[in-house]
Amino acid sequence: MSRKNVFITSILIFIGTLFYFFANFQRIAIPGAIFDVLQQELSVTAPYITMFGAIFMYVYALNQLIIGILVDKYGGYRVMFAGGIILGIGTLLFPITSNLFIMYLSRALVGLGSSTFYLSMIKEIKAIVSDKNFGLAISVMLFIGYTGGIFANAPFVYMMKFADWKDILIVLACVVFICVVVFSMLLTKIKLPKINKSVKIRLLPFRLVLHKRHNRNLFSFACCNFGMAYAIQSIIGKKFLEDFCQISTSKAAIVLSVMAIVGAVFNIVNAWICRICHNHRVLFLKNASVVTFVSILLICICLIFEIRTIFIAVIFCVLMANASLSSLLVPVLHLTNRKMISSTAVSIMNFCFFTMVGVLGTLMGFLLNVFKPIEKDTVVVYTNNSYLLVFGLFLLLSIFEMYKAMKLSNKY
Repeated sequence: MSRKNVFITSILIFIGTLFYFFANFQRIAIPGAIFDVLQQELSVTAPYITMFGAIFMYVYALNQLIIGILVDKYGGYRVMFAGGIILGIGTLLFPITSNLFIMYLSRALVGLGSSTFYLSMIKEIKAIVSDKNFGLAISVMLFIGYTGGIFANAPFVYMMKFADWKDILIVLACVVFICVVVFSMLLTKIKLPKINKSVKIRLLPFRLVLHKRHNRNLFSFACCNFGMAYAIQSIIGKKFLEDFCQISTSKAAIVLSVMAIVGAVFNIVNAWICRICHNHRVLFLKNASVVTFVSILLICICLIFEIRTIFIAVIFCVLMANASLSSLLVPVLHLTNRKMISSTAVSIMNFCFFTMVGVLGTLMGFLLNVFKPIEKDTVVVYTNNSYLLVFGLFLLLSIFEMYKAMKLSNKY
């Protein structure tokens, strides 16, 4: 490959990383960072607000099952280009309307567009980076992408002091479209691979993966562990800190941004610690399930005895660190499955991850409304009993997570 082509492809990958940044921003910011604002402006109850996050997760999760096939067939650049257009349309549509149906449609489009970038980026980075530097390149891509989650809370809330949230999202949508235009211009400068018509959707790999009991146990553990932490970060965490812990919006947003930083860093830290411990990954996962249970139990105790402490913010960060296990889960799947189905196993795990976040988002909305909320200065505040129902559900899930983790085998 000529230097010119290497330079152009590097820019394309950088723009793809920016797409991934905006996708993570959208995933975390709505509804998490603007829960109260949306509730006030739309005059709706909690289930309608949490559904903004749930719809994104459902669409994102479902697409994980087919995106790898599309990337293999059409190539990463084509899939990213289509994803960028869809992401831009969804991002722009949300702030320019107050119609709930259109807003839900926009979240579906954002979820669909966002789901295209991760696997596309991996494929195209692999094509230009040596095996020696591949892991480093992926970690840089992931770190830049995860910073979108950091900006989705404290910086976003801070910017809302100077501009309306709708105007901020419109500006970001314009930036996405600018990236799409530049991306399309650069695509004309390189030779894209031919469409691989031999790649087709096959059900056999999915059946082989789900047939293994070890895989089912691992997916059950992983989706609970990931789902609870990310449901807190992207949907309910900021609102809970404001309502129960009674801390300001800006401080709650800072906590959620710190959670995003912890999530980005601990994917590397957990892998490093596990390596020091002679790569006993399954033992590490079992310990993680215990940490989840203890963390959720402590939050429930605080709710029962009305202990309104900032220590809960620390527990949130512990949960986030404890859920950043992809660097361990993916190697376990590759070690316990044949090469021909290992990628399918990873895609199913990603599907389970985001489906669980979506399901929890839907359930949380209804659980919050079981007990009548209190209205303070036009802001809806949910009671301790409502939050105890939510974290009681999380506690049951953490027990199920421990049960499934203990059934994991140490023998690969």
